[in-house]
Amino acid sequence: MKNKDKANVAIRKAREYVLEGGEQILSGRVDTAHSISPSPGAAALATLALIGLGGQFEEQIQLGAQWLRQQRQLKGWGRFPGGDIDTEVTRLIETVLIGSQPGIINKLFLLSQAEDLSKMVLCLGEQAIPGLEGPEPDEIHLPKVLNEKVLQKLPTYGRPVVVAASLLAAKDMNQDGVAEAVEYLSKTQISDGSWSEDIVTTSLAIIALIRAQKESERTIKAGRWLVSKQYKNGAWAAFDQLHIWSIGWAITVLKEFPTTLEEDEWLKQAAQWLKAARNSDGSYGTTPPFTHPDLDDTSIALMGLQRFPEIDINPTVDLLLCLQNPDGSWGTFPSFDGVPPNIISTFPVYIKSPDVTVHVLAALQAQPTKSRQLAIKKGVEWLLERQLLTGEFPGVWFEGEIFGTAQTLELFSNLKFGQQDRLLAKKISNAQKKAVKFLLSRQNSDGSWGSSLIETALVLPGLIDYKGEEKVPEDIISKGIKRILKWQQPDGSFDPCYQGIYAKGWNYEEPITSALTALRALEKYKLLHD
Repeated sequence: MKNKDKANVAIRKAREYVLEGGEQILSGRVDTAHSISPSPGAAALATLALIGLGGQFEEQIQLGAQWLRQQRQLKGWGRFPGGDIDTEVTRLIETVLIGSQPGIINKLFLLSQAEDLSKMVLCLGEQAIPGLEGPEPDEIHLPKVLNEKVLQKLPTYGRPVVVAASLLAAKDMNQDGVAEAVEYLSKTQISDGSWSEDIVTTSLAIIALIRAQKESERTIKAGRWLVSKQYKNGAWAAFDQLHIWSIGWAITVLKEFPTTLEEDEWLKQAAQWLKAARNSDGSYGTTPPFTHPDLDDTSIALMGLQRFPEIDINPTVDLLLCLQNPDGSWGTFPSFDGVPPNIISTFPVYIKSPDVTVHVLAALQAQPTKSRQLAIKKGVEWLLERQLLTGEFPGVWFEGEIFGTAQTLELFSNLKFGQQDRLLAKKISNAQKKAVKFLLSRQNSDGSWGSSLIETALVLPGLIDYKGEEKVPEDIISKGIKRILKWQQPDGSFDPCYQGIYAKGWNYEEPITSALTALRALEKYKLLHD
């Protein structure tokens, strides 16, 4: 069977898988075959929090501990199932398994490990996104961490986890700042019982409040929220939901190519779901209705919604234009007033990011008004300054430089400027040449790029869309497509790539996003040969 015929079969299977998962998201019931991959570290923290709460959560504790035991490799545990052994994750899980054993006074054991646990969690966080702005090491202890100037160094969603860790690290529960830290956690718990709609943050906050002897209906409610996020096999995900991204990306990818009547019907429902998930200021978080705004999710949602002319996208467009940095870039997490979904996003926007800037520009470039074109030009000029001499565009959130380079290359191929911008167009053309040269030099012998499906599936559309003087050799693209085809599973999904499309260092797999990204590369290849 020829590559094109195999691609057609793979496209059909991938579309069926994506549609099934998309329908599950809209119904609020996503099965494990379409869910975010389980995380040993997150599962350990959630189990540990339930151990502290005890009693009514015994069944979930044992289920979580059982899953963790099943994931043990010869010398410990990794950040994802089967991953390289990670010392901090292994220490954390060993602590949990000791505390979960029947007959041990669980809560006393848990509290005796509090300071060590705090160090482990903060270490894991520092490993995730190194080099970003944030509190200095001496500022993440009580009472300094509660200083407003220190808290402002963190995005809103990240503050509770650092306060909880500092509370766990306190030498004495009578020291300065303990009462204030407890009060801070009480105020920042959201109405569904969680903190920041996040499994790790919620788990740590529960453990910190137990240590401070502040158990109440508040911590029990948080425990119930954790239980609601536990998978049937006993695990938890590092990121429990990324539904905005999944739906926004699904609409974007499916609407780019011919669709069936069944897909058209789902797409209409998905667009209405996405419209209803919007915060009052036009922003989006990772999942409705309580997560804090994220300009990356906002961009992906805009990409999807602008495919439906009857839906008013101006609030989201206006928000992105308002939150562009003076230098032309965009950051990830805006500050905001209010409680999601009733909020007003504002500056500062944390973690200036080429990755997010690429996605915002990709969303805005279909909106050709004068003000938007000016914002796009500023953003492009900022991106051009980020390119290294060797051709790559480094990212903040993506693993490695292939992600950012591939997506910037494709963005530049789709931008259109008038005659008055010939100098900028020339700069873009030169940047593309260097990016293509870099990407071609990084293809592996098996046809892939990097170490994952996602990297390969992002590179191929960039190379296919490139219209430079020197064409990309056909065999380069064909080898990449062959490798994608080998990654596909019988159900239409693809082998897990735990480096993800986003969130460097957390090592998780979001299978619907992976399938969509691969599907898009296959569809582009199909068009190339029609």
